[in-house]
Amino acid sequence: MNTYYKAAIRNQKELMPGIWKMELEAPEIAHSARPGQFIQMYPPDERNLLARPISLAAIHGESVEVVYRVVGKGTEQFSRLRDNDTVRLMGPLGDVFTLPEAGERSVIIGGGLGIPPLLELSKRIPGEAEVFLGYADAPFIDGDFRGHGRKVHVASQTGNGGFRGTVLELVETIAPLADRVYACGPRQMLQAVAEWAERQGIPVQVSMEERMACGIGACLGCAVKIQKPGEKDWQYLRVCRDGPVFSGREVVWNG
Repeated sequence: MNTYYKAAIRNQKELMPGIWKMELEAPEIAHSARPGQFIQMYPPDERNLLARPISLAAIHGESVEVVYRVVGKGTEQFSRLRDNDTVRLMGPLGDVFTLPEAGERSVIIGGGLGIPPLLELSKRIPGEAEVFLGYADAPFIDGDFRGHGRKVHVASQTGNGGFRGTVLELVETIAPLADRVYACGPRQMLQAVAEWAERQGIPVQVSMEERMACGIGACLGCAVKIQKPGEKDWQYLRVCRDGPVFSGREVVWNG
């Protein structure tokens, strides 16, 4: 059952031009949400009827945090909201990351706006986890990962704040030891990470960023090709309903 809530904004700030972090008072969602899930946020102007799907970056006792980029009218309206303003939500939605077993080594790889969905995961992973974050230019929320006691490596296309190049180039340079890989980011990055993990013989979970509309699996606008091990044919699965987390080995990347 999908439930709607009205959440008050605890605080909101611009992390860098066009990228905002918002904390929402949403105890019902915070109590049940897990890493990998997302919420649907409805713009305050009711003429913008479609909700915007935004991944949960952090889950606190009574609140959740999201990080979003202003890319259109709906997200621009979110950026104008202030403390104590309210926004309508639906969630939590989607599948979750499967946490590693005790003693396993994890590698977390994020790119761009695929970085925030990995933050709560980094907090909850038991044991050793090494984090690799890729940006176009200046990094953001990398300090939040360090706050979880993780070793963080930063890559950017400009070399701002760390390694100059792609996040996968950084991973290949450092060659971390891992029993599991978790990744979220642009599709091209996820494919490269999945192929790298396959060569290493490491299972990888990817959180897909396909464009969603309804968020509940009704519109079929976010379908991706998935081929399960041992199955002859692929099938379409919905990112919002069946994902957004999938096994990287099961995604048909070139289909």
